Amino acid sequence: MKLVGTIRLGGDKSISHRVLMFGALISNKSTFKNISVCDDVKTTIQILKQCNISIEQDKNIVKMIGGTLSAPQKKLDIRNSGTTMRLMLGLLAGQNIGAQFIGDSSLSKRPMKRIIKPLLDAGANIKSNNNYLPIEISRGIIHPINFIKKTKSAQVKSSLIFAGLGNKNESKIYYNKFTRDHSENLLKYMGKDIVGDNSLLVKKNNFMKGLDIEVPGDISNASFIIAAGLLLQDSNINIRDVLYNNLRNGFLDTVKRMGANIEVRNIRYCYGENICDLVIRYSPNLKNVKITKTQIITMIDEIPVLVVLATQAKGKLIIDDASELRIKESDRINALCSNLIKMDADIEETSNGLIISGGKKLYSTTINDFGDHRIAMSFFVLNLYLNNNLNRQSEISNISFPEFHSLLRKLSI
Repeated sequence: MKLVGTIRLGGDKSISHRVLMFGALISNKSTFKNISVCDDVKTTIQILKQCNISIEQDKNIVKMIGGTLSAPQKKLDIRNSGTTMRLMLGLLAGQNIGAQFIGDSSLSKRPMKRIIKPLLDAGANIKSNNNYLPIEISRGIIHPINFIKKTKSAQVKSSLIFAGLGNKNESKIYYNKFTRDHSENLLKYMGKDIVGDNSLLVKKNNFMKGLDIEVPGDISNASFIIAAGLLLQDSNINIRDVLYNNLRNGFLDTVKRMGANIEVRNIRYCYGENICDLVIRYSPNLKNVKITKTQIITMIDEIPVLVVLATQAKGKLIIDDASELRIKESDRINALCSNLIKMDADIEETSNGLIISGGKKLYSTTINDFGDHRIAMSFFVLNLYLNNNLNRQSEISNISFPEFHSLLRKLSI
């Protein structure tokens, strides 16, 4: 089997969440094209509707009129979406809107203290289950935010940006310069540059002009197609109009250093972000490389599929300072190691990462995806390489990449 052809991907999930929340603050009509149709973004749309935002959706086109956020009449079920939970808590706290949040069993195990504490420090009234869901907010922030910890989480940063946009006094948010910057880019596109010398400076804004934005293809989702194309003999894939953001390009940069045959073409600016076209060709001589701490931040969601790729590369891949992976939809470090050990891979789990020596023959086995969409898709790619089998499918990919299986079928020869 080989993968050949040209595809476009659904909208970037991170940007889709953010444009919808900015649209909720704008008193006029906004139109968003190529919005992600994954389950997580559907959750954000549903939550905004419950908070009195008018939204019409036709497939991947969303039209909405904001500026009317109000308290929901019932509990907000965030399901599995950590991004929705963290960003929405900041958005509603900034607008002084009370709400109760619940989620599924996976989300209920994910810690929310790093969002709750700075909002509490700014005067919000929030109750939680020891910093886990369920969470109730009964009063929003009454003081500007002064956040001095340089978090590695873009969700924390964006949540505090949304909160600060609701307070008339200026909030100051220090940030790690390697965290993804989609919220800042969107604000700049809207005419509001919040980036200071070493912090973000945010205060209340009355957004009036509606947005008309086409969301670029999801670079995190592209990583699964890229990995499959690199592994399957004679593959040649063209991915059009995909996000090209230096703070999200860690996977691309890493596999190119590994010897991947990837061309980046036609880089251009589009609605606050750069986009590009990618050409991916079969690359049989991959070599594992050293990954720095800062590079981990720029590809935190792509680490699972990078590890799968590393099993088929020569040499040793060391991932360290990646403790963030332990508090995703699953403990992704343990999920990767436990599954690959069963497949006879040479892999060692460490406290903050893993060490893998590639090139060892692997054996197919039953995979435990731990209810994690990125673990499931990563091992689907590995199974595709080992067995040339497209038949094993799981609906769990709908959480972030509903087109995953259909695009692979479209490309397969």
